[in-house]
Amino acid sequence: MRSDYPHIRSLHFDRHERPARAVVVTQYGIVRVEWLDVAGDRCWFSSGTGGAKREAVPAIEHIERMRESML
Repeated sequence: MRSDYPHIRSLHFDRHERPARAVVVTQYGIVRVEWLDVAGDRCWFSSGTGGAKREAVPAIEHIERMRESML
């Protein structure tokens, strides 16, 4: 079995082609991510265990960079 954690299991975009929801799998568990507009800023929120959330940050940042490169 390969150890290619964390990896993005699913990624959904909104009608403006911005990330809306994602599922990231880490060796510590599954992290669900949701992007929301908060006071005019685009922010992401995650659910999962502490270790899984810490390990998922590089994958979440990768999603953000993919979006910026699409502009």
